[in-house]
Amino acid sequence: MKQRTKLMSPRVIISLVVLLLVGGGLYTAYFFKSQVLSEQQDKLLSEIDILTPYLLEGEKLKLDEEKLDQSIGKSERLTILDPKGDILYDSSHEKLAKGTREHRPEVREILENHKIQGYAIRESQTVNTKMIYMAKGIYVDQELVGILRLSEPYTGITQSLRAFQVQIFLVLLLIGIIILSMYFYILKQNRQPIQFILPILKNAIQNPEKKQTVVDAPEEWQELYQTVYKLMDEANLLYYKQLQNEEKLAFLFENLDIGIFILNEKLELVLANSVTENLFSKKRNQESFETWFNHKKMYQLITEAVTTKEQVQGDVRIRQPKNHDLNVIIRILESSTTEYVGIIYDVTEVKQIEKVHEDFISNISHELKTPTTSIIGFAETLLAGAKDDPEASDEFLKIIECEGQRLLGLIQNIMMLLKTEKDIYMLDTVVSNPETVVEEELERYQYKISQKALNVTFDSTISREINLPGNAFQLIVKNLLENAVEYTKEADDIFIYLKESEGELIFSVEDTGVGISEKDRKRIFERFYRVSQSRQRNTGGSGLGLSIVQHYAEILGGVVKLSSDLGEGTTVIVRLPIEE
Repeated sequence: MKQRTKLMSPRVIISLVVLLLVGGGLYTAYFFKSQVLSEQQDKLLSEIDILTPYLLEGEKLKLDEEKLDQSIGKSERLTILDPKGDILYDSSHEKLAKGTREHRPEVREILENHKIQGYAIRESQTVNTKMIYMAKGIYVDQELVGILRLSEPYTGITQSLRAFQVQIFLVLLLIGIIILSMYFYILKQNRQPIQFILPILKNAIQNPEKKQTVVDAPEEWQELYQTVYKLMDEANLLYYKQLQNEEKLAFLFENLDIGIFILNEKLELVLANSVTENLFSKKRNQESFETWFNHKKMYQLITEAVTTKEQVQGDVRIRQPKNHDLNVIIRILESSTTEYVGIIYDVTEVKQIEKVHEDFISNISHELKTPTTSIIGFAETLLAGAKDDPEASDEFLKIIECEGQRLLGLIQNIMMLLKTEKDIYMLDTVVSNPETVVEEELERYQYKISQKALNVTFDSTISREINLPGNAFQLIVKNLLENAVEYTKEADDIFIYLKESEGELIFSVEDTGVGISEKDRKRIFERFYRVSQSRQRNTGGSGLGLSIVQHYAEILGGVVKLSSDLGEGTTVIVRLPIEE
């Protein structure tokens, strides 16, 4: 059985309508008055903030009355007070505009209550006009050095606002009449469909994720009820679609590799993803962008975007917590309110790659120039007549051959460095014994080992064959042995170890040579870098050996570790994963 509630009496309804009209009129009057006051305050405060920087000269106030007179509007009045409230300057230049204003309410807010700003509305004794006064303290190092007070005639509610207020009152009156008409109509019809549909609508608003249950309704209201239920079904579907879109957006926002932040119309940070927070080492908090970023170049870019109302792009370098090179784009989002979105690209690695590329090209040019110049020089000497001298001719040809071999070796080393992981694994994976590879390379250097009377110890615990991609391992062995033999002094020792441990092939070469200083160890794996003891060209080194070792070890998924002390030799350990 359906329950029916009793309608309120006409007296109550009429009282509510009257209360709506009176309350609406009073509220609109209060709202417009407070809105106009707030706008005047904001306007005066913004002008004070613009004037303040031009009044400071170091820690003191600088007063240029002529410029100050020109900067003030005809209807405005500017007063500058010292920290005690005494007048230093008044744009009205009236005789009464002298002495102290320390007892004025707006000034007392700053002097006695220690507030940043204060305001008051009163009749001005100087210009005989009702004015709004806005005062703001000027601080240097948190010490009050003066007070800037700006005033203008208090406008109150303008004629246009009063007309708009009347229109609102008329709308409220019309609404009241409609309410009364509907009430008497419902009363006349003795039907109360709203008591059924209203709880359903409220529940739909409070719980949009739930689908509402259909209830019975009077026959004449069936079409309305069906339309409302259809509308609620659509709203329920839109709610879930919105949830899905918000989840997708949140996922993209937090998982993009680029930084994103949004500033509101007041230039306060309202949104920032984790990339932006990590770059600037701060948690998202709604505060001024100047305070949040605390970076001069970011301030310049955002200020330029705000001023020009156009997209701005620029490079930013931050040094805390780490050095990062950023490319920042500031765009404007024009909607009901103006917002600014910032997109941050971390181009640190790109910059480093560009620097490495520049150094690499520069070093290649320098290294290729030396043997090429020698070859051309001796060839020209031979063509100039030295070929007729057999002894000189043989000597020059040997030098040309030596420099040619050096040039060929340098080119081959560069080609090795340019090989990628794809290039190496495209080669056939050979099955070989790593011990055999090391022994073969030792055999190639046996002549120089004997020549320098070096004591070489090779210890291996590997006896089985292991899959090795191409000749990558052979190149690692070759370059490490070459360095050890080249920079170990005569009659000194070289120790070579090869073993398998926990799925890794461990190859180490230890020499008792000249060693490497701490300064040089930081750059030893750079291409073309030579330690100070080996910089002479007569060693034949190109500075690429350890670069090749590291390059091929990383391609094979391994690591290289170097330890050395100046004058005490060097140990290089290469660890490579073994593929079963």
